[in-house]
Amino acid sequence: MKELLKQIKQDSKKLNENETITILNKRYILKQLVGTGGLCDVYKADDIYDLHFNKESEIVIKIPNNNLKNYKDISSLLYSEYNFLRKLNHKNIVKVLDFGIDKKTNIPYIILEYKEGKLLKDIAFFEMSKKFKFNIMKTLVTLVNYIHSNNIIHADINPSNIIIDKNHNLTLIDFGISKSINNQENIELDYSKVKAYNPNYCAPEILNNEQPSIESDNFSVASICFEIFTTNCIERKDNKIILNDFEKIPFLLKKWFKYNLSYDKYDRTVKKSNIYNKIINFLYFN
Repeated sequence: MKELLKQIKQDSKKLNENETITILNKRYILKQLVGTGGLCDVYKADDIYDLHFNKESEIVIKIPNNNLKNYKDISSLLYSEYNFLRKLNHKNIVKVLDFGIDKKTNIPYIILEYKEGKLLKDIAFFEMSKKFKFNIMKTLVTLVNYIHSNNIIHADINPSNIIIDKNHNLTLIDFGISKSINNQENIELDYSKVKAYNPNYCAPEILNNEQPSIESDNFSVASICFEIFTTNCIERKDNKIILNDFEKIPFLLKKWFKYNLSYDKYDRTVKKSNIYNKIINFLYFN
């Protein structure tokens, strides 16, 4: 504990000299950078309180990066993510533990559980078993339906925001640009000025600076699943979505993919297509 207190004093000096921050609020020790996104960086960290009581802490800390340095309300943006996550209780969604603002630097942060595993983007789709592919699709479709049922839009579903553990369990992370469906509690964000989404998986209307929606989330899920089944990304050309190797898609899923990868977002609502329950039943039995 004496060594930790010594480190705290040293870091307080660094803060005054505008050097790299390694401790927040004299409690959380930033150890290793484990992820970086369009808005924030994520560090594996230790909780000094847990260490004092010989308790292992498996946490990560999310703090703003340079892309947000000119954003006026950084604290509200991170609190918005914290607020959305604490409303969701699902085994496939990362758990949020705390929100805070460092007293020395005024840097906001959120504390999340640490999830061991690989990002979906780092897994070779062609090596996946058929069962594994069906399980990912089933989990994503039902999970996003759960999120929407809680009046939340994720807004950035892509393989970089999905963790797969050694048992093939899926965890969805990064609700940094999520929005409320009823537009309450939303933080205004200029998507054209910050790299707040992955252009390879977002819906066409998002690239045209429209606001995220249920339909845009559905498009992102479908684009990920399409790549998993075909090992090809969707193509965009002349206001059309090109689906190469569509014959690799299981027959009973083709209609779902056509609806949810439509260029027009109004053709994308799963429930309107009257095939949501059929798709779920098919996925559960495969």
